[in-house]
Amino acid sequence: MDITNAFKRQHALPGLIGIEKISMIYCGFTLILALLYMGIINNPVTPIINRIFIITGTLCLWRLYKWYPCNFTHVIRTFFQLGLLAYWYPDIYNFSRFMPNLDHVFALCDQQLFGCQPAIMLSRWLPGLFWEELFNMGYFSYYIMIIIVVIATTFYHYKRFDKTTTIILCSFLFYFTIFLFLESAGPQFYFHKIGIEEAMKGNFPDVNDWFRYHPELIHSNTTGGIFTTLVHWAQGSEKPIAAFPSSHVGIATILLILTYKMSKKLFKSMLPLYIILCISTVYIGAHYAIDIIAGWITAFVIYSLSEKIYYTRFIHRPKHFENL
Repeated sequence: MDITNAFKRQHALPGLIGIEKISMIYCGFTLILALLYMGIINNPVTPIINRIFIITGTLCLWRLYKWYPCNFTHVIRTFFQLGLLAYWYPDIYNFSRFMPNLDHVFALCDQQLFGCQPAIMLSRWLPGLFWEELFNMGYFSYYIMIIIVVIATTFYHYKRFDKTTTIILCSFLFYFTIFLFLESAGPQFYFHKIGIEEAMKGNFPDVNDWFRYHPELIHSNTTGGIFTTLVHWAQGSEKPIAAFPSSHVGIATILLILTYKMSKKLFKSMLPLYIILCISTVYIGAHYAIDIIAGWITAFVIYSLSEKIYYTRFIHRPKHFENL
């Protein structure tokens, strides 16, 4: 986006933009779930009120854009929807915790595929502060990669702004929808519950509804370098959800696809971070190795679906960028 033209008035687009429509569909879908779960979830009115605020905020920003249509107000509308991801992710726990926990299934898959638990052994094969910091940096770079791609398309490739941000949001919401119904906490939760010794022996008991009542993430290592501290901070509100498939790997793969189409130079600079990120998710115990494989596979499927959704007549307005 050319800063000098950011506030230049344009012909206003009618109605909601694509990213808002997708967000509102997800909002409505989870509102139905909230109403269906009202009798069993804690504070059932809260998620309903939150969704009313989200809808209200979306409509207010739409009115702001109608009052002064320009690139800046268009970007604000988009950033608001992307910012809601910070709410939608932990909100999954309100619903997924009532699904059967499947950690014992995925841990057994790793055992059968690799003959061990990579989420335990990787940190033992590569001990020490250097490796710990390297892989925690890789894990934290997930958030940095999202910011880089969004900033790059906002300020340097604005003609791709709508498509890139819509695909990012749509991809996230595809993963969140999976997590609503597929409950897997991940090794750092599950192994803490059953004990590392049991996991090393290949014993993976079904913990049933344990995580419904015990959502706390307890880090065994409370010391470390700056990136270890940052990851612990980022996981401060982490819930026992969203382990399979790995959305960390899935979204990072989708970001890499978008970056490749946007800028080969940026793609090459992000590729090393991506490789370290994929390994780091297992190293720090956030995911089983099978989660990473599923993350790779689902990334291409979800990217393809998200791109097709963007190009539907319901979402896409190509005339918006004709004069940019």
